[in-house]
Amino acid sequence: MSDTKKKRRKILKIVGIVLLVIVLLMVGVVLFIFYQLKKGMEDRADNQAAMVKSDDELLGIHFYVPRQGLDFVDVNLYLPEEGDNLPVVFNLHGGAFIAGDADTLDSQSLRLSNDWNAVIVSVNYKLAVDGITIEYGTQEVVDTVKYFLEHAEEYHIDPHKAVLLGYSAGGYHAAMATLALEKEGIDLAAQALCYTFVGGVVDSYDDLPENLQASLPPTLFVLADNDPISDGSLEYEASLRKAGVVTETKKYDDSIHGFLEENNPEYDSLPAGAASKSPEQEVMARDGEAYIGKWLKDILQS
Repeated sequence: MSDTKKKRRKILKIVGIVLLVIVLLMVGVVLFIFYQLKKGMEDRADNQAAMVKSDDELLGIHFYVPRQGLDFVDVNLYLPEEGDNLPVVFNLHGGAFIAGDADTLDSQSLRLSNDWNAVIVSVNYKLAVDGITIEYGTQEVVDTVKYFLEHAEEYHIDPHKAVLLGYSAGGYHAAMATLALEKEGIDLAAQALCYTFVGGVVDSYDDLPENLQASLPPTLFVLADNDPISDGSLEYEASLRKAGVVTETKKYDDSIHGFLEENNPEYDSLPAGAASKSPEQEVMARDGEAYIGKWLKDILQS
């Protein structure tokens, strides 16, 4: 065999080995990604099952908002011991539209009701699974707001002091519900959007007539640090500000997406834990609640 053929065969052998190594590495990467996705789904399912409280465990009042021809909306209700003409805050959990539960906001909602002297309605909107659309969840929020405004006297609510407060996916529902209510002529007093996913919100806002764009309520944006979802919400903030809507932005350095929700007792016992739960994040969470409360007080008194 000539030297040239030997060299060619050697090169082909080396190339074959390199290709085999690359293929094995790619297979390994695919298997690792599959394992991580599978583990993530299992962790989410474990957490989801552990999120729900029985009515006896719940600090709030489990209530179903009636709707004509549609499933009732599952909510938790927190009422101050006394007071009239109270603000009502609709508190919307996050969870990427496919996870989360209003029961995880149980301790927080009771605390906000006491600290803010407000009626808190934590909406357990349906998750976007098993054929349920994201839009269905938004409509549940809209219908819940309308129900409590229609029954304002019963719950000692001032209908002019209705606020939507949402986190991540819940922030999306808050923003979209605000737009839907505005189109129906229902003006909210404020909305607080915390590290909110705004995919599609800006387009829906742009579809409103200019007079409705300008009449949206004052809006607070609370941002987590190094968080693409938080950063993305600033596009909506710019649109609102351009239309003359009062906006304010508060960013918490070193905070993690989810910090306002996850630093509560309900997350202590979740099997898969919570990414943002820590003593440091909890300090920022309590400060964030106080900041939102002060902002709301100023807005509602103006």
